[in-house]
This record gives sequence, C-alpha cells and structure tokens, in this order.
Amino acid sequence: MLTRWRRIMGYRPGKKLLAILAVLAAAALLLPLLRVALYSAPWYDDYLYGYFTKSALEEEGTLRNLLIGLWFCIRTQWYCWQGTFSSMALMCMIPMVWGEQYYFLGPVILLFLLVLSVYLLMGVLLRDLLKAEKWSAVPIQITVTVMAFELIYNLNCGIYWYNAGIHYIGMHAFMLLLLAGWIKLIRCNGRVTGGLLLIWSVLGAVLASGSNFVTALQGFLVGGSILVLGALLKDRRVLLLLPSLGVYCVGMYFNLAAPGNQVRRLQHTACGLGMDPMPAILRSFQEAVRFAWTFSGWITLLFLVLLIPLIWVLLRDVKLRFRFPGLFLAWSFCLYATGFTPSLYGMGSPGLGRTLNAVKLTFQILLVLNEIYFCGWLKEKLARKERKLDQGAAWWFYPVLGGLMLLAFTLEPNQSANYSTFAAYYYVHTGEAYNFHQEYLQRVQKIKEGGDDVTVEPYYFKPWILMGSELSDDPASEENMAIAKWYHKASVTCKKSQE
Repeated sequence: MLTRWRRIMGYRPGKKLLAILAVLAAAALLLPLLRVALYSAPWYDDYLYGYFTKSALEEEGTLRNLLIGLWFCIRTQWYCWQGTFSSMALMCMIPMVWGEQYYFLGPVILLFLLVLSVYLLMGVLLRDLLKAEKWSAVPIQITVTVMAFELIYNLNCGIYWYNAGIHYIGMHAFMLLLLAGWIKLIRCNGRVTGGLLLIWSVLGAVLASGSNFVTALQGFLVGGSILVLGALLKDRRVLLLLPSLGVYCVGMYFNLAAPGNQVRRLQHTACGLGMDPMPAILRSFQEAVRFAWTFSGWITLLFLVLLIPLIWVLLRDVKLRFRFPGLFLAWSFCLYATGFTPSLYGMGSPGLGRTLNAVKLTFQILLVLNEIYFCGWLKEKLARKERKLDQGAAWWFYPVLGGLMLLAFTLEPNQSANYSTFAAYYYVHTGEAYNFHQEYLQRVQKIKEGGDDVTVEPYYFKPWILMGSELSDDPASEENMAIAKWYHKASVTCKKSQE
C-alpha cells in the first residue's frame, strides 16, 4: 500500500502532456480577452491618425489613395511632431477607416501580435539557439506568453486602444519577431528559408527602426550585441545581419532626425519637462530598480517557480555552455534600463502607461532568460560535482503552485487592474462592456444625425480597459476636435443634459 502511494505521488507528467495542458490553459485565458474586444471603441488619437487615410479613401477607395493618406500623415507628423514613420503608418491603417464596426479587429490583431511574437521568440531561443527538444520547449514558451498578456502593465493602452497599442505593444512585437528572424537567419542552412528570413530581417528593420524610441533603441542595441558577440566567437554567419542592420541604422537616423522631435522637445522644455541626456541615462538605472517589483510581484515569482522544473527538463540535453551568468545579468539590466531613457529625456518621467507596456515586456522576457541562463550555469556546476537534480516535478507540484497563484490573486486588492483575463471576464459578466458599447453606438448615431454643432451625453458605464477617458465640455479640446473632424462637424461637446 505504501509503495503504491509513493508511486502515485511520485508520478511525473510527460513533456507532451504538459505541453498540451499549457496550450489549453493559455487558450482558456485568451478567450475572455477576445470576447471583450467586440466592445472596444475608438478614442482620441485613433481619430487623429485615422483621419488621414479616411479622408483619402473618401475621395477614392483605392490602394493608391490609401498610400497617399499614409504618406501625408508621415510627412506632416515628421515635420510637426515625431519621426516614428512605421508606427504612424500603422496608426493610419486603423480598421475603422473602413467602418466603425471594424474597430474591434485592432485589439484582436494586437493580441495576436503579442502572443505570436513572444511565443516565436522564445521558441527560436530555446529550439534554434539552445537546440532543446520541441516538447520540452513548448511549456516554457506558453508560460512566458501567458505572463506577457496576463500581466500586461496597462491593458487599455496595450490592447484595447488601438493607437496606443500599435505604437508600443504592436511595434515591440514586430521588434521581437525581428530578433527571432535574426537568430534564425544565423542558424538556418536552407537557401530558400535563408532568403525568406533575409527579406523579413530587412522589412522588420524598417518596422522596428521607425517605431517608438523604446522599441527602436532596444532593437538596435540587441542587434549590435549579436554582431559583437558573433565577431568575438568568429562566427561568419553573423555577417548575414549586415543588410538588416544597415537598414536599421538608416531608419533610426530618419526617426531621430525628424524636425518634429525638436518641436515636441521644445514644447516639453517650455513646460519644465525633460532632462539632459546624461542625467536621463543615469536616472534610467534608478527607475529600473524602482520598477522591478512593480513589474513583477508575487505572481511573477510564482511563475518563475513554475518554470524551474520545466527549465531543468529542457536543459537535460542542452550542450551549450552557460558561462559568466553575472555578465549576462548585467547586460540584461542595462538593456531593460534603456526602456526608461527616452521618456526621461523627453518628459522627465519614467513614461506613460503605454510606454511602460513595452518596458515591462522586455523586463519579463529578460527575467525568464536570466532564469534559464542561471539554471544552465547551475547544471554545469552540479555536473562537475557529480550531483543531479530530479528530472521534472511530480504531478502534485502543479496544483499546489496553482493554489498559491490563486491565493496571490485573491489577496490582490485591485484584481481587474493586474490580471487581464479577470478584467475582461468581469466587464463582460457584469454587462458593463456591453452597456458601454451600446452608449458608444448611440453617441455615434447622434453625432452623425446631428447638425454642425453636436452635444452628447457623458458615458454612464466606464469599463477602464475599454475607455481611456471622456470627451470634454470644451469643444476646443483636442479630443473633441478630433472626433468632430472625423465626422465632419463644426464642434462636439460633452455635457450632461439638464433634467
């Protein structure tokens, strides 16, 4: 009887079973996020940037006019506000330019990009770089992907507000896909595959170099680090990255040299905002330390514990040497800290919620990579002393850890702000998301059917993940003017009716 009990408690689920369960769990967590996307609604910059292509398509609904609208937006903003040309192009291609009913496709696309980029990057790192076995890698890929969308810093700015989401989470996702392409290009041998990866590396360089400054800077630094490491290791295949990195440098130049950047900088300094370059760089390290716990917390620590047996199984057949873990940690911390530098230089603050979404995503990936690296280093140390750790965890480890995660969730005072799936489920289940969307549709109808000057009611239902802010009672405010211009109105005012 005792032997049978020990056998039951000592059962270790196989790699394929763990991978299948991880996929099912991730799918279950994603469903509410996709469901609530149906109730998303545009706001502010969605109208501002989308208007360029909308007005062009209203003249003639052709691809040529779409491109004319994109070019006019990029050229105007490049001179007047910012140089992020690839971000602005995708901002203009907001789905609602073909009809407000298609706005929900933006959040769906953003969620897809986030999931795909993290999953593929981790897969390339584990399977192409470390040469790990497929079924050992999948549970880790899924776990890191779940961390990325479940613990996103600001769900509204990251997914459900298209303009803010595509500018940071979307462009950061393209940068991660570019990094995956670079590593895959160095490792692949096939001519056709290599040619396709080379094309993607150039296209990805255009996208990443013309994105927000956090993404553009971090992508450039990682690319440069790969080039230097390849030179030190005398790996000639790293030269395949030169066309992409050359395009990246040109793109970054056009991004940073835009006159609009100086216009915005002068506006901020006139308000007492911004910092000089060197103080901004030094302050970045301070902010990196300050935000480390904000970006992690108890739930992230539990995810890292969950990963330990999965990583150990993965490393069983990995031959790569994990030397100088402290050096890798220092490099990772410096890369993570650069996420704060652009905002500190431009505004004197660590960044808005939309910016911190990208910074946290980098932090999460680097955190897991350092855990893998340290475990690999520890494995080598134990092997020298002829010691071995158990290969994988017993089945009861996973429900126990799940219970601890549930406890961390229960003790969280603001669950809807820190757990994406719960926030989506809550606002759908309570009906707030549906009622908010109905109010939005009624507002759109009133604006369309009203005269030149329209007054609308404030929203009663305000689910924060779907609604960033509200229109003003001042028709001259930028938010009001943006929506008025979209619907060809002289003014739009938001006031509560006097009963």
